[in-house]
Amino acid sequence: MNNALVSGLLLAAGLALFCWDQYRLYVVRYELAALQRAAARDPLTGLANRAGLTQAWNQLAPARPWAIVVDLDGFKPVNDTHGHAAGDLVLTAVGRRLADVHGVAARLGGDEFAALICDRDPAAAAHRIAAGIAAPVRLPSGITVAVTASIGLAPTGPAGLAAALADADAAMYRAKTTRAGVAVFDPHRDDHTTADPRPAVRVRDLTPAMAEVGR
Repeated sequence: MNNALVSGLLLAAGLALFCWDQYRLYVVRYELAALQRAAARDPLTGLANRAGLTQAWNQLAPARPWAIVVDLDGFKPVNDTHGHAAGDLVLTAVGRRLADVHGVAARLGGDEFAALICDRDPAAAAHRIAAGIAAPVRLPSGITVAVTASIGLAPTGPAGLAAALADADAAMYRAKTTRAGVAVFDPHRDDHTTADPRPAVRVRDLTPAMAEVGR
């Protein structure tokens, strides 16, 4: 076997090995990207989760979006009467309706949702969201169920995402207790820095990373 042939075979083998390594690297990167996307999504609704909302904030912060917190009213009776599968169908339907917001919607957990919206009239957008959520959901049995929403809104600012969500949550609680449906944060009426009579404020369960982003 002459030297030219040997050199050609070695070159071909080296090129094949290089291509194989590049393919393996591509596969690993693709799988890592898929895992990262999954880690930022709520598996039930397909909306962003807390981590995904934080990622969205990193992109949308310069536009100063409004933060909204959505809590479902009447969801527990659906679960208690028709079972958890029916509850999951309602949550999925709510997720589809929230996916149309002009911004990014997320499920924070349970029946609580949030969003960052870039809308010239955020209060009107919140009322549209509330109306969409209130539309009936048909279960496989043919029965229709419906839930409503209490929504709080707050502007975002230099204090960051965590602070805006806390403000929106405080406004949401006022909307719920007054049955107003939608409420815009008012620092004179929604002072969440004092002792809160509620058992818990769910959005205060922010991850350390999310809280850091809000600083």
